[in-house]
Amino acid sequence: MLKINNSFDTIIIGAGFAGIGMAIRLKQNGYNSFLILERNDKIGGTWRDNNYPGCACDIPSFLYSYSFELNPDWSNLCAPHDEILDYLNYCVKKYELKNHLRTNTLVKDVKFDEKVGKWNITDSNNKSLEARLVLAGVGGLNEPSYPKIKGINIFKGESFHSSNWKHDYKFEGKRVGIIGTGASSIQIIPHIADLPKKMTIFQRTAPWISPRQNNEISNEGKERFKKYPLYNWLWREFIYWTLELRGMFKYKNSFAAKALKKESIKFLNKSVKDPDLRKKLTPNYEIGCKRILYSNLYYEAVQKENVELVTENIEEITEKGIIDLDRNFHELDAIIYGTGFKTAQFSHMFNLEGINNRKLFEEWDINGGEAYYGMASNDMPNFLFLVGPNSGLSHTSIIHVMESQYNYALDYLKKLKKRPNSFLNLKHEVLKKFNDKIQKKLSKMIWYTGGCRSWYISGVKKKNVTIWPGTTISYRFRTRKVNLSDYHIVIIKR
Repeated sequence: MLKINNSFDTIIIGAGFAGIGMAIRLKQNGYNSFLILERNDKIGGTWRDNNYPGCACDIPSFLYSYSFELNPDWSNLCAPHDEILDYLNYCVKKYELKNHLRTNTLVKDVKFDEKVGKWNITDSNNKSLEARLVLAGVGGLNEPSYPKIKGINIFKGESFHSSNWKHDYKFEGKRVGIIGTGASSIQIIPHIADLPKKMTIFQRTAPWISPRQNNEISNEGKERFKKYPLYNWLWREFIYWTLELRGMFKYKNSFAAKALKKESIKFLNKSVKDPDLRKKLTPNYEIGCKRILYSNLYYEAVQKENVELVTENIEEITEKGIIDLDRNFHELDAIIYGTGFKTAQFSHMFNLEGINNRKLFEEWDINGGEAYYGMASNDMPNFLFLVGPNSGLSHTSIIHVMESQYNYALDYLKKLKKRPNSFLNLKHEVLKKFNDKIQKKLSKMIWYTGGCRSWYISGVKKKNVTIWPGTTISYRFRTRKVNLSDYHIVIIKR
């Protein structure tokens, strides 16, 4: 049993993939003085919140599992969300994390006490904890983003975000509008398109869509994965290297970009025969500039008789529907917002104060997030982000980045254990040099050169604070250990 107290070596904020995996790696390495804080009543992060019809992984689920806990039981190559959530719950049970988990705990304030070298964490119930090391696994897909549209709050019908799906709403016989054609929407639309009297899809920009490889895994295949774990690992490695090579699309006019573009155009031409509709569905920017989507069902759904694709921008929302820029009125009974998340806004999560009362999230909201390999920031001693700024991926599973960060965090903790009366504070010049370098590299990539407006580019200064510009191999190599020369080792004066 975990000793009930208010002081821990390590506190993890968030019980999604990042937090659960980190907790497992702590236990595997003999660290048991840790606590996971989760604001919801259940674990799962984005896979708990997003349970809309058709919700599934859009990359092979073999990569959406920890390398140290391979799953042989996936039903499909790209598993539905309930299987992924079941997998996470299985991991919690197997590694006995329940006694290390505190749910219904919304973190409000995280403040560093320089005198004792520890973080004070206060939740929304004003309960306090302290920890020497804090690991924030809050992710970027936790706060729904709504479009800034005139009249958004006056609509009298039903309205909800894709991440807050109303499962009791009956679509039959209704006029339904869905705003956005991103990753969530193209999964939702095929699964509900037959239900409403009319469905109106409001598309700002057409996405690049490639055919989705989602073969069912046979019972024989599952048994083989169970019986031969090496076979499971080799299959996972094959998928990994395939996607890693495809990731070269981030460079404009690269071989990978040309191949993916050719594949997507061929898929569109084959799927949509109406030239006018096909024109509406053809992207006007380079592939990869916005997230590449995968679906075998979306184009078919858009062509149904009860479905209308509107490409004019929205002028305003009224009590009874939507008016587009051409002043066409679309009467609606329900509006679904498939408009993503606040991926580059931070201050809504909690108040984070480091040395000299530096409020990091407030700064990031203005200037954009900056963290050393997506983890550390100056004046935030003994505080590491999991999947922080510029450690996201656009071509493969984020699990690869997470596991690299686990290694870094474990080495960080190891070095702290050897220095019980000190803390580590990242040098300002180290962070600046790192960020300047990756922003320079990113400036030559597709997100800046591809001719689109993307959520990858955000903040007041309009910079890419999301994506890691290199390979996952390079990231793993650079984060395998903590270089103490990057940090000030501050001795605590007793």
